[in-house]
Amino acid sequence: MKISLRTQAVIGIGLIEVGMLMVLLYSVFHFIDQSTRDEVERRAQSIAEVFAATAADDVLSLDLASLQSFVDEVANTPGTSFARVVDYEGRLLAQAGNPEHLTRDFKRSIDKGDLPNLLMAQAYIVKAGMNYGKIEIGLDLRARKNSILALKQRTSVIAVLEVLMAALFSIAAGYYLVRRLRQMTEVVERASSGGGVQKIDDSVPDEVGELARQIDLLNERNHWEQLRSSQRIRNLEELNRLLQRKLADKREF
Repeated sequence: MKISLRTQAVIGIGLIEVGMLMVLLYSVFHFIDQSTRDEVERRAQSIAEVFAATAADDVLSLDLASLQSFVDEVANTPGTSFARVVDYEGRLLAQAGNPEHLTRDFKRSIDKGDLPNLLMAQAYIVKAGMNYGKIEIGLDLRARKNSILALKQRTSVIAVLEVLMAALFSIAAGYYLVRRLRQMTEVVERASSGGGVQKIDDSVPDEVGELARQIDLLNERNHWEQLRSSQRIRNLEELNRLLQRKLADKREF
């Protein structure tokens, strides 16, 4: 099956564009996921450590009213799902936040795949080297995940548009190139069949234009050679007629 140069150019450029964009998108998405995981882990641990340092005095004095007020304030922080305080024996001192999330067991590790909807972190309350309890918090990552998903979707749309624009440019460039090559082919075929000399007159300063100018020079030279050959043949024919007349005159004598 014959595949035109234009089709080959479109397919080749398209495959290269798609391959490069797939590698680029994978790298960008992997970087976004990794940097987001690192950032939310640092943020969660930092909040838990600050919370533990601030609530230490209330835990030591068992000021449950102040502790509950502080937990309520932390739980109302944007992006925080819940907060709770337990003593060194695991007894609950105060908690606030999403009731559904408060019933879940603590799970510190973060999945290496997609971000979880709820990320938990904890920090121990330590005074003079002694453990008096710990702080547990949960960050609601659903809004963050939606933002990341929207960013990935916009990036994918831009990538698809870039591929389409490259394909359209390839089609236009291929059509322009094929049209010039077709014109050269017609001129060469006409010259080879004796249809006279016709110049391509491609003035574009590129490799195809240079090829067209060389073809024009070759056609002109071939035409000049044909004219010289025709002139020689006519001269020989005229000389032959003269010789035949002289031979005929001698026979008459």
